[in-house]
Amino acid sequence: MSNPVAPERSWSNVRIGQRIVNLPTLLLLTVVWTMLFGSLSPTTVLGGLLVGLATMLVFPLPPVTWGVRLHPIGLAVFLGHFVVDLVVASARVVAQSFARRPPRSSVLAIPLRTRSDLLLTITAVCVSVIPGSVIVEVRSGTFTLFVHMLGTDVDGIEEARRSVFALEERVVRAFGTRAEIERLETGGQT
Repeated sequence: MSNPVAPERSWSNVRIGQRIVNLPTLLLLTVVWTMLFGSLSPTTVLGGLLVGLATMLVFPLPPVTWGVRLHPIGLAVFLGHFVVDLVVASARVVAQSFARRPPRSSVLAIPLRTRSDLLLTITAVCVSVIPGSVIVEVRSGTFTLFVHMLGTDVDGIEEARRSVFALEERVVRAFGTRAEIERLETGGQT
């Protein structure tokens, strides 16, 4: 898979010797420096530029490719389901808290079909935000989420897995590249 934007050819990058300085990152570092000092004086801004430039030259970062595409229909579906999931899960947790017996819970290993670190992260954050589920561990090497699910007994384990897979599918269809969507449709086999 080729890199969509080579860092050397981008308008936002400047080559200084063997190093590449990303201008938006330099601007962000300068803004942070200025905010830390609480002054918008020319000396503070110039100092922020120099410190940011020195930081980027001494500690170079690899180029970051987002590898994400925004699909409006997929995003609308994702947001709609996410709101419903939040409401239903909140009601379920409230009901479980008033139950006479303590709810059962399970830790499930769920291997995702995506191979994008960003989509893995978005899925993990969404799972953690939904009440009754917490990410215990993320293995990025195998793209596996270990999720603690409240209220899942032996009979509910497969339903809990399917709900995470459905969430992953909505995330990929909202933010994934064409290759990630194809991978999802083939069951993670490409």
